[in-house]
Amino acid sequence: MRTCGLLVVAVAACQPPPPAGPVPVATTKVRVRVFTEPSPVTQLASVGKFVFVGTDGVLERWDGEGSVLPLSTQQGLSGNQVVALAPDPDRHWVWVLTEGGLGHYDTSTEVYAALTPPPASMNVDFAAVAREGASVAPASDGGAWLGTRAGLLYASPAGGWLATPIKEPIQALVRDRAGWLWIAAKGGLIVRKPTGESLRVGNAEGCGIADPRLLVELADSRMLAIGTDEQGRERIAVGTRLQWATFRALPEVKWDGAARRGTGAVVMAGDRVWRLGPAEAGQVRPLARDGMRLVAVGGASLDWSIEPIDVQVPVGAVTIASASNDQLLIGTRDLGTARYVDGDANPRDWLRRRAMFRDATNLSVACLRAQDCWIATGARQAWHWTGDRFVSGGPEMVLAVVRDPTGAIYGLHRGAEALQLSRIEPNGTWTPQRIALATPGPAEVSFARFATPGTLWVGLRYRDGVETRPYGIAIVDLADGKITYHRTEALPDKKSKMLPIPNNVLDADVRGDTAWFATSEGFARLVRGRIDKIDTWTEADGLRSELGRAVAIATDGAVYIATGAGAARWDGKAWDFPAALRFEINDVVATRTGQIWMATERGIAAWDGQKVRRVDTRRGLAENAIIDVAVDQFDRVWARGAGSLTLVTQ
Repeated sequence: MRTCGLLVVAVAACQPPPPAGPVPVATTKVRVRVFTEPSPVTQLASVGKFVFVGTDGVLERWDGEGSVLPLSTQQGLSGNQVVALAPDPDRHWVWVLTEGGLGHYDTSTEVYAALTPPPASMNVDFAAVAREGASVAPASDGGAWLGTRAGLLYASPAGGWLATPIKEPIQALVRDRAGWLWIAAKGGLIVRKPTGESLRVGNAEGCGIADPRLLVELADSRMLAIGTDEQGRERIAVGTRLQWATFRALPEVKWDGAARRGTGAVVMAGDRVWRLGPAEAGQVRPLARDGMRLVAVGGASLDWSIEPIDVQVPVGAVTIASASNDQLLIGTRDLGTARYVDGDANPRDWLRRRAMFRDATNLSVACLRAQDCWIATGARQAWHWTGDRFVSGGPEMVLAVVRDPTGAIYGLHRGAEALQLSRIEPNGTWTPQRIALATPGPAEVSFARFATPGTLWVGLRYRDGVETRPYGIAIVDLADGKITYHRTEALPDKKSKMLPIPNNVLDADVRGDTAWFATSEGFARLVRGRIDKIDTWTEADGLRSELGRAVAIATDGAVYIATGAGAARWDGKAWDFPAALRFEINDVVATRTGQIWMATERGIAAWDGQKVRRVDTRRGLAENAIIDVAVDQFDRVWARGAGSLTLVTQ
């Protein structure tokens, strides 16, 4: 089934006219962005057999078998937005900081315990802390240290809170096994001894980092600090208590993440990962194009080296962590968490919940702005895309979202007794309209399309027990709320002007006075003004298959139909069956540039009338089997697989 944000080929006057002919797909570059998860991974932590993945919407607890337990306020968590995670391996805890407070999850009892909130006199606003960012480290006595933009706080095991003299903005915290608390403050590196004494660690101790942002506890009582020097240049520092050595990396890069690994660490920058550690005696490094070396710039004499690791870093990598059993974890912006085992160049597996695709049956997209779109998959909820994440919203059971050519967008959702229509406001509010579409059972939507501004066509189906039965279409006039139903069955009311539209419509496209329908018994064309007649084509009329899946009207008026036996093109007089399109097609859409985009079992295919170009897993897709495609008013193509959503921008 196909529903999309660009609902009619005749676009609004404010949009630029289409080009004279199709843009050749062989020369058009496209950018592919793939989503499997609604929110970016913000935090990673490993405690015992569990891996904890923090996002803006939920805390995920993964076990070694790949099973996940989502943790949110519904399971007792203090909040849903995970700001910081900190493992406490001695107690088998992981500390969790959210926009609602601080607490710890006990992996032995599998119980979360929230700390008593700080007194009002301390003026700690966890929502503000979440917006600004913060760090957590376990305290030796079972309490926790909290580093915020306002300084360092301590929370006791009994729930008492204390402020400390450190008032600088804090970017990272680590407590080592000896009980020393290392603080990456905006004004430099600070260490707090178990005695309570705090010391600055700077050039005098050999640490040339003036603005540290990453801290990692290493083996042999060493610490790793990464940040910039007084001139803003990237620096790496390694130290034991108050004796440090500082290095610059050549070529210079900005380090995005670091984690302990063996006797050293792994560090990540962009799309590469390096192993950082003590140099082996007599080590000779061969020259390499992608090589890197460390140059000592101050402090103690320390022979450390850096080597590239043969790991294919996923697109959009944002954080890195180590886990048990020699596992390396890389969290991403859109794809979840990749899990590697030593020696793997590619991920061994992925930690993905795929919440957006659970029970999905279709795809529709409607956008207010380029970075403000609503996506519906016919499942339990709609998703609001803001350019960097998806947030669930709207009422339950949103079956389709649709855009009027005037710019307003609407959602069709299942109500208590009928299919309801709501207008989606710019602030995200859903405003119910006085429009309800009635069906004999729970309604479903096969397509939704605006034929003209204010006139919405909706393909209807309904549930009858475990069966899904077709129910023709409804045409809705939004101005007066009038609804007319059209299907082939006879009506008791002989005066009804019902259009002879097949009941089992799977997809439709409308241009001007002409509508095309894909049905399970062929393809049909309806021309308004000829309500007594509908033209149909089946295998008896020369089609390679009459089991219609989708239909699209191109900017030049040509009609493309999709079947399991390939695509056909109607030029106004006859059908053409391009040899290049004789493959199974699940869905088809047309862009304003004249290109035809198809969902296939071998990825996304684009056709310009001459050549076919494919976008598949070799070019960035998460999976090859694509079920639906849609196009928005910005001529971007969206595609849905069983567990992924893809955005293709030309």
